[in-house]
Amino acid sequence: MFFIICAFIVLTNPETGRDVAGLAQKTQRGFVDESVMTTMYLINARQDTVVRNLKNLTIERANSEDYSIIQFLNPPDVRGTSLLTYQNPRGDDQQWLYLPELRRVKKISSRNKSGAFMGSEFAYEDISNNTLDRFEYHLLGEEMYENRLCYIVERKPLYENSGYLKIKTWYDKKNCLIRRAEYTDRKNSLLKALTLSDWQQYETGTWRANSMRMENLQTHKISLLRFTNRLMKIGLQENSFNKRNLQRLLN
Repeated sequence: MFFIICAFIVLTNPETGRDVAGLAQKTQRGFVDESVMTTMYLINARQDTVVRNLKNLTIERANSEDYSIIQFLNPPDVRGTSLLTYQNPRGDDQQWLYLPELRRVKKISSRNKSGAFMGSEFAYEDISNNTLDRFEYHLLGEEMYENRLCYIVERKPLYENSGYLKIKTWYDKKNCLIRRAEYTDRKNSLLKALTLSDWQQYETGTWRANSMRMENLQTHKISLLRFTNRLMKIGLQENSFNKRNLQRLLN
């Protein structure tokens, strides 16, 4: 996911929105493989909160065709629920959901990718990495955001069945890390806003945000993700990312 070559990237006047997005993508690559624990807070408009714990595994593959598994560890009513994603850098990902109460693996159809992931404000299409060829880009200019000068880029999905008309994204001009994204739905209404914070660079050179907050601006519900115990280059194998392994609890 809920997802770097040097300490900071020096931008030399990128000419297009795609240039900015390409530099941002480089900050996310080079991790080889990754394990991270996630705490998910689901907060409704009355501030009632449900807490869930998850484990995420990802393996980096050529051409950004990454594999990942997200598994819920608790509470008991969702324990063992797992999502397997085969990332398609140019279009719709392949995704399968394992539901323990049904003891079966269900493929997520492309037309359902805009649906909410396990009751959160994150859609299935938000789960995998935003690869370059999925969007067209427009560099709108520059703007201050939380005392940081940012490039403002509008991204429009090119893949079928997206729930979004466009995504306005703030990229930190100093290092090209994403600070904020605003999602407009197919009715051309502002739907939700994502903020990313507590960025950290790891030994592989890869940057990760350790906090992600998605707010639905229409319902006022919030989903907050906190990431801990992140490890990279731990020797994960591609053959572990299959539908059969969705039915096993991760180590």
